[in-house]
Amino acid sequence: MGPGFAGVPTIEHLIAVTARFADRVAISDGTHSFTYSQLLSRVLALADVITAIIPEGDAVGWLLRGSVWQPIAMLACMAAGRILVPLNPRDPVQRLMTIATTARISVLIGQDNDNSAGWVKERGLHCLDVARASEPSTTPPTLGPVSVDAPAVVLYTSGSTGAPKGVVNSQRSLLQRVQQYVDACHIGAADVFMPLSGPTTIAGCREMLSALLTGAKLHIVDVEALGLRGVLRQINSQRVTITYVVPTLLRALINSSQRGDFDSLRMVRIGGEKVLWTDIALARRAVQPACFIQVSYLSTETTGTQWFLPKDWREDGVGVPVGYLLPGISFTVVDENGKSVPCGEVGELVIKSRYVMLGYWEDGRLSPALPAPDDPHSRTFQTGDLVVVDTHGLMRVVGRKGRQLKINGRRVEPAELEEVVRKLSYVKDAVAVVTDANELVLFASPSNPPGPHFTTDVRNVIRQTLPAALHPTRLHDISEIPRLPGGKIDHAKLKVLDLENRKSSAAPVPTMHGMTRANEAVQRVWTSILGTSEAAGRWDEAGGDSLKLLRCVMDLEELIGHELNMEAFTVDMSADDMIQAVAMTDRPARQCREDQILPHLVILPGSMGYGPSMAAFGAQLNKVAHVIPIRYPDLNWNLTGRGSVEEMATLAVEQINAAQPRGDIRMIGYSLGGGVAFEVASRLIEQGRAVKFLGILDTNVGPRGVNHRETFARTLQRIRSHRVTIYRMLCRTLAKFAARLGREVQFCRLVDSMTWTPLANTRFMLKLELEEILRMRAFGRWVADAKRRLPIKGTVFACNRPGVAARLGWDSLFEELDVIPIAGGHLDLVVEPHLSVNRPVIERAIAASCS
Repeated sequence: MGPGFAGVPTIEHLIAVTARFADRVAISDGTHSFTYSQLLSRVLALADVITAIIPEGDAVGWLLRGSVWQPIAMLACMAAGRILVPLNPRDPVQRLMTIATTARISVLIGQDNDNSAGWVKERGLHCLDVARASEPSTTPPTLGPVSVDAPAVVLYTSGSTGAPKGVVNSQRSLLQRVQQYVDACHIGAADVFMPLSGPTTIAGCREMLSALLTGAKLHIVDVEALGLRGVLRQINSQRVTITYVVPTLLRALINSSQRGDFDSLRMVRIGGEKVLWTDIALARRAVQPACFIQVSYLSTETTGTQWFLPKDWREDGVGVPVGYLLPGISFTVVDENGKSVPCGEVGELVIKSRYVMLGYWEDGRLSPALPAPDDPHSRTFQTGDLVVVDTHGLMRVVGRKGRQLKINGRRVEPAELEEVVRKLSYVKDAVAVVTDANELVLFASPSNPPGPHFTTDVRNVIRQTLPAALHPTRLHDISEIPRLPGGKIDHAKLKVLDLENRKSSAAPVPTMHGMTRANEAVQRVWTSILGTSEAAGRWDEAGGDSLKLLRCVMDLEELIGHELNMEAFTVDMSADDMIQAVAMTDRPARQCREDQILPHLVILPGSMGYGPSMAAFGAQLNKVAHVIPIRYPDLNWNLTGRGSVEEMATLAVEQINAAQPRGDIRMIGYSLGGGVAFEVASRLIEQGRAVKFLGILDTNVGPRGVNHRETFARTLQRIRSHRVTIYRMLCRTLAKFAARLGREVQFCRLVDSMTWTPLANTRFMLKLELEEILRMRAFGRWVADAKRRLPIKGTVFACNRPGVAARLGWDSLFEELDVIPIAGGHLDLVVEPHLSVNRPVIERAIAASCS
């Protein structure tokens, strides 16, 4: 695009593009469609109106839903040299009013037919109807010169001070992002953009400009209004070639798609939150081999990194590297004292560039960022992100310096949630914590004995004040916030309390004729997606958000056999509301055939048996299969010398034949269970049964050299995640010592002789650990034995384990082998936060075996 691209005002670029592609479609949204000539005419007409009614230096807001009017309004403000403040109409009215007041907005660009903005007139704001004001005029526009270094767009994000903060960017900084994107992806007039990011974000602004300043077609969709199925239809019908998507939405779309839905894409850009290797694997399986996948890192305040992830790049860690720092910026990685750290060590990323934000918008004026000490034209920004940059300049993000997080690509500061709740007269204190599953959880302490509606009242205030991304997944009332001896908040204790207090109220009982089936469908889908025992209360209070709601509607549609009206579903709806929305649909329901076609799935657990984690995993898979859990023989069986993998398999076959005496077999085995599943499959094939699916969950049968570093890392992981305690590790050590001496029987007799009641838990724990040790010893013997090749396809779900072969040694044991990468480590792949990523991947593999 040339070195001077970012120095030319946006409107001049649009005029040049229109001269080349006047009759080509520029923007569409399913209702309206404008060519470049029509787009330019409307932009100039609206810019003329804005110039006439808004003084120079003042801000103008927009309050627009996803449509062609959003880019028209943005380009018109830039052409007029007025500062645009995009507002999200889905945000609570109170928040919108707060931003309008602090930004000193007097004019809002909206649509006359939008009835959701009654507060605009109540506040005395002038509403400019975008369709009418942009009607082309015969009078030439009278626009003055525009500086690319003046404030152009103010984007409000969650603030650490408890109030939203307005980040100010210039046209130069926006155009620099466009140029880097366009040059890297060779974007041109043949492309069709369909961004899946919100237009009130920096990514949304970049996507719109990148399309319209290159002659490409920009197709705009409202994801929440269309639903997942509708979005997939648009990708197909519009033959979209480029899209930007956050990982959470990417997973939901791919897991709801069919083969061929993404065939038109030539480039997928993923960013906005942490990108996992499983996201990359999902994307590569969904798109065509020639499609490029670009991973990026940026913030509202500054541009950052991007790169095309090489297909042969070796996985190293859960998160994907975010690429190389882009041209035009300088950076350093510093320690807590502000000193540069050596290459390859962790530190905070600090960026210096003339493309860094201009500053913050405060009381209707720019509060400028301080210039860099050595360059008055540049500014520095401390990102707060902890990164590692290798000797080649490749960067990976390893964490945050503060508590900030991103939910569905939107920045969230827990302090803003805390500040709103602490202002309530009936709240003594409030603390928000971020769980390992990236969930926002709030603890509120009442100032007086809590009333019966304490949490409901707090929820209602949050709902009326803060955007959806700041609504906590769970809200707990607590008498006192736990603190450490030094007075600091005990966040670890709060996380444990959250796990202990995940409760649900009684399930709603259908009271209307014809609602029984709707109740069953909602109960099934609600509990599957949110991981609750029952469907009760409100969707958002149970941990749901807008993206989970999209998936919920998709799953409900599959169950009842036809599409639902997305407008009937909101994030604050109750379970009763959802049941009624499903039951009262106008179209007749197709007879659900799930009971007839749902396959059986045998789950063979690891060495710890079918405990709580595996049981929860099995419950989550109920959407795609009737689960048959396998129980292994107890410790007494092992002490008699009969605990081999072959004998476990024999007993498992008996359980399978009793539960499913005929029909095709589908199995999945975790760890030790992978070996048992292999032996079970061998026996069933000999009996003439068809094994249609054999899944191996991270079972390594390859070389098993001793890796003390991995063993130590696993032990630390168990302790940190509260899966084990030091006390339990001591019990395990004693059991291991007895097993190595070959004194298992004598050890059990000694344990049984400990009849003192306070030692009951110790007796149980010692025998539990011994049982697991003996099972793993049997598994080790089985791995060392020769095994015959099975004439079926095996599917290995493999975690990223340094030093371990990607195919985990299964290459020669199946006629065909499919290896699918999954998130997490060996110990936590079936628990949160990794279960929410891995379950859809496993479900799709099982479902594929039924087609």
